Amino acid sequence: MRAHAERGGRVEGLGIEFAPISADYYQPNLDGQLALHPEIVRIIGAPRFDLIVSCVAGNAHYSLGLVNNPRKYDFVLPLAPDLPLEDGAEILPYGLIRKHLLEMAQETIPALPAIHAAAGAPLVQIESPPPVPPENVMRHPKHFAPLIKQYGLSRRERIWRFWRLQALIIQDICSERAIPYLPAPAAMTDDDGFLARPAWTDDPTHAGPAYGHAVLDQLSAWCAAREPAR
Repeated sequence: MRAHAERGGRVEGLGIEFAPISADYYQPNLDGQLALHPEIVRIIGAPRFDLIVSCVAGNAHYSLGLVNNPRKYDFVLPLAPDLPLEDGAEILPYGLIRKHLLEMAQETIPALPAIHAAAGAPLVQIESPPPVPPENVMRHPKHFAPLIKQYGLSRRERIWRFWRLQALIIQDICSERAIPYLPAPAAMTDDDGFLARPAWTDDPTHAGPAYGHAVLDQLSAWCAAREPAR
């Protein structure tokens, strides 16, 4: 949204409206029966839209992956089985960690299937930004500072594993429902799979406007490529 404002709302080939569903106005996104908030249903079903772009399930992975637990644990990600593990950590089964992350994100991840079911236009999912590198987290720990001081920042491979696990969960949902999935822009990802320096900001868990600009350009190019040739 900040990037969109910085460019005066101009994105080639696109007219974009935002619905920040994390705002109080849209809470709870889902009721006890996993039904969407009526205002979300009204917006995504509006006939003026040709495409619904979802950014749900952003940074729940940080709750588990950024700081060590009092009882250190880690897991092997099948996608990258050779990555180093947290020193001295108890190694837990991948399936258990995946189940726990899903439980931690019950307010966000189930929203994607519900949005897909209620959308009045095709849906595309945007991948969550790569994790902020530990060196920038330590510069701007903010509300994580007491936990980092007490338990220690996770090693970078563990931080990345939790982000990738969440991305895989979302990818699986998209695959089951034939929802297109746009990965993080390559220019905004460093060689280790973390957020590239141009997108760093004074925040331990969020990308800056440079990342938003890259996503807007990516979305513009993707939409142009899917238009039928005239």
